[in-house]
Amino acid sequence: MIYSYTNLRDIVRDHEATLNPNADKENVVAFDSPELVITQSSGKTPSLKGANLKYPVDSNDILKFIRLNRNYLTDKSGTLEFNPKGDSPSSTERRLQITKRLEQVDEDEFDAEIVEFDDEFVDVGMFGLQSELVFAIIVNRTQKRVTVIFRGSASLKDWLIDGSLRKRSSLTLQDLSKDKIRVHRGFAKYLFGETLDDESESKYFQITDLLKQLYAMEQYKDYDLYITGHSLGGALTQLLAFTLAGRLEMDGLPTNIRVNAISYASPRVGNKAYQDAFTALENNGKLRHVRVSNEGDVVAVAPSIGFWQTGLNLHVNPDGMMDVNYLNNRTFFSQVNLGAAWKHGLDSYH
Repeated sequence: MIYSYTNLRDIVRDHEATLNPNADKENVVAFDSPELVITQSSGKTPSLKGANLKYPVDSNDILKFIRLNRNYLTDKSGTLEFNPKGDSPSSTERRLQITKRLEQVDEDEFDAEIVEFDDEFVDVGMFGLQSELVFAIIVNRTQKRVTVIFRGSASLKDWLIDGSLRKRSSLTLQDLSKDKIRVHRGFAKYLFGETLDDESESKYFQITDLLKQLYAMEQYKDYDLYITGHSLGGALTQLLAFTLAGRLEMDGLPTNIRVNAISYASPRVGNKAYQDAFTALENNGKLRHVRVSNEGDVVAVAPSIGFWQTGLNLHVNPDGMMDVNYLNNRTFFSQVNLGAAWKHGLDSYH
């Protein structure tokens, strides 16, 4: 649902006529009810203070928008794309893959909504070089779960962040260990650095403020907390999970929460002191990290020098048994192969 919603937001942002008044007329259309996707156009007061979304979005909203604007959408390999022709699909092609999935949703089995989707600064500056990380927060009432989701690398800025291989310390982490924790400079900058949002000093504190608001609500006070993401999103997943688990009381969150992280294709994030402090939080029952990696995915074993992996590793090999080990640190060269790019991709992990 999140990936389809992401695609729809991109499509509306780039091709809605009212949002792009100076664009080529052949490349913009008047979507029906764009506020179902871009809630900022509704003029409503946000349901969460400081949120980018003006109000929550659920599967019914996404399905309604798709049905209203079906002629402007195509489906290639399960990914929604813009159809500028606006022609009517044939009856055999009319049902998109995501439509089929959403039509099967039973609210008694899946009562969930997206309460935040922060892509406000997703493409800022020349070539997007001032863009910021993208995250979403979902409340799932069926599973009694709050989930933070990070997007993986999709912009030039994301790739530059990935390539910032030096380590740095952070004031946000300094109280979590007696040893000096140093983490990947790029990931730390994305999560703990200053943002373009005047009301938030960092994405970390923006996320914690939203979580505090949710956990202050009576209906959500006993919900589990999950964090997930792929690639860059996986690295941000384990860094956020580690920091939250160590700072629950400092950041005003319920101290009885255990932070559950499920990362996919996550690169290494920090030094040995970071790994030791991460392990200590796991041993104290405050943190759990399940880290999924593909055989032959070099990103999951990088950076290779001075960085250490965390969590219970589920290492997937299509030609053999899954290797399940704690703190599984494979060498970089053991994973080098000609198909490494494909083995890192989201489709491969799916």
